[in-house]
Amino acid sequence: MRGFITAVICVWLTILFPALCSASVSVPYPTETLTADGNVIETQTAYTPIGLFAKGTEIINPEDIYIDQQGHIYIADSGTQTVMKFDEEGNELAVYGEEELNQPLGVYAEENGDVYVADYGNEKVVKFQEDGELIDEFERPESPLFGANAPYKPEKVSVDTRGNIYIIGESATNGIIQLSEDGTFLGYYGANTLAPSVGTFVQDMITTQRQEANLFMKEPPAPGNISIDDQGLVYTTTSGTTWEAIRKLNIEGGNILPPAMTEETNLVDLAVGSIGNIYTVGNDGMIYEYDSSGNQLFSFGGKTNENNRLGLTTQPSSIEVDDVGRLYVTDREQGNIQVYEPTEFTSVLHQGLALFEEGYYIESEEYWNEILRLNSSFGLAHSAKGEALYKQQEYDEALEEFELANDKEGYSNAFWEIRYRWMEDNLAGAFMIIFAFFAVRYTVKFTDRKKNILEPVRHTSRTIKRQKLVYELLFLTRFIKRPIDSIYYLKNGERASILSASILYLVLVVEYLLRIYWTGFLFTDRTLENVNVFFEAGVVLLPLLLFILVNYLISTITEGEGRFRDVYIGTIYSLAPILLFIIPVTLISNILTFNEAFIYTFSMQVIIIWSMVILFTTIKEVHDYSFWGTVRNFLVTLFGMFLTVLVFFVLYVLFDQLFDFVSSIMEEVMLRV
Repeated sequence: MRGFITAVICVWLTILFPALCSASVSVPYPTETLTADGNVIETQTAYTPIGLFAKGTEIINPEDIYIDQQGHIYIADSGTQTVMKFDEEGNELAVYGEEELNQPLGVYAEENGDVYVADYGNEKVVKFQEDGELIDEFERPESPLFGANAPYKPEKVSVDTRGNIYIIGESATNGIIQLSEDGTFLGYYGANTLAPSVGTFVQDMITTQRQEANLFMKEPPAPGNISIDDQGLVYTTTSGTTWEAIRKLNIEGGNILPPAMTEETNLVDLAVGSIGNIYTVGNDGMIYEYDSSGNQLFSFGGKTNENNRLGLTTQPSSIEVDDVGRLYVTDREQGNIQVYEPTEFTSVLHQGLALFEEGYYIESEEYWNEILRLNSSFGLAHSAKGEALYKQQEYDEALEEFELANDKEGYSNAFWEIRYRWMEDNLAGAFMIIFAFFAVRYTVKFTDRKKNILEPVRHTSRTIKRQKLVYELLFLTRFIKRPIDSIYYLKNGERASILSASILYLVLVVEYLLRIYWTGFLFTDRTLENVNVFFEAGVVLLPLLLFILVNYLISTITEGEGRFRDVYIGTIYSLAPILLFIIPVTLISNILTFNEAFIYTFSMQVIIIWSMVILFTTIKEVHDYSFWGTVRNFLVTLFGMFLTVLVFFVLYVLFDQLFDFVSSIMEEVMLRV
């Protein structure tokens, strides 16, 4: 509620003067956001630099910044070896640790005024009273659970509402060091994890936790910074990785944010705003803002080689946000603190977010409309507006907004409601149509038995089926029922030909393209505007043709009996389940929601596995291999395909370099002549 009130105060001018939102602001950097498709686009300026904080004070190397609930600002300065306390106007109120600190890198202040400092140089955390008196020191824990060889080099510190101390230590890969109020070691909390891979999956399958610790020495990176919000949730940043680079930890230390929410690997600090927004800064000077769920809102800022270039930094070390949304970024090299103020556009966005986070979806709609008026590609606004429309039971409009936002969960919920309404209105009519269809079918069949009225149709059908090409194409259905018998006819050239097989390859390509365009929104991640028809055709045909060629060549040296013709025809006929059922399943995907997703996914798995089994049987019978001989043939074929691709890749690189070399020589000759 505190965040909600703050956001209301911040935005009242915007509501009175909405035209201000579109006003351009001159800043030394662009502001970017993400579209619903994940593309980066430039948007309205989100934050403007308004000056340097505490400009007249001697600040040499600011390492960390913290703002308490009274608005007091604390700066940990390793250059002066002190922690300085300021009011909101930048007036110095107190200095801590002039005689006690060596290399302060982190600072935190409690509500009662007590100040905690992570002193990296002295390898301890110290605690001062508000008046500056040193009252406690937290040195290396003596508990055997801490680890005899575990490092203890405090870099950052934070304290929760219960008085527990959280310490970020250099190379502390076991997690955040957690101490009680009296300094008792409580354990490690929220250790980072490694990104999942095939290796880690196999490792988890075949080893116990103790064996894993003994056999596999690869460790996740240590967290680099920490912040605790008003609800007591712990946030961390980790540099050097994109996997859980930003984490929001639950009581068990598990991450509740998307593990891949950012691609940045150079984050140095984060802060949490009054409405739960997350702010981070990288060592390149870029500042990122995310909502409480991890959706990126803005990125701005940058690096400069000039001194005191307003809005740009040289070596950012920390970031903090105050109650009215101003950002403070410390610059270790320049020895200053940049201050950024949210624009009216950002205030409108925050107001919408504040209402949205509180569950006032309908009330937030007007703010999302304003955001979309100014930037129609703002993905989060489409998603939030969709939620507002959904709550008002305007499901058709909500569906459109969710699709624009690429919000599949919201789209599924809205589509379920639309489908339910349609069934309520039309189910009786649909049953009547089905009943009428079967009644007509029965009547026609009964009449045909009496008067043979369908004989002309059957005659025409038989005439068409007797056509050689049609007969060969219809042979596809036999492959599903009796694949082994069908392979016999295939080898004898009685039921299939190169022409019919080539047509089926073309049909496969067409069906693959139709699947791209016709798959339901919930079951595809493809952007149709980016689809290249020729590239997609190559994706289908080239692997198949490479498989056919390599398999034939391998079989010629492994006593396989199959001809190239047999492999060529047999491969496409083996894909009969795909050819016959891929389009019906694709069409069905358009009437399903996530509640019935298993129908689509299971059907696709059955089709693919069924085709692979028939292909395996075809290769076995065509080459007259045993079961294990066929397995060996498949493995060697796949290896041969890999080598072929590798050779072509190497040749491509060589010819590309040769072309560049010749081109450069020709350009040089032309310039000199």
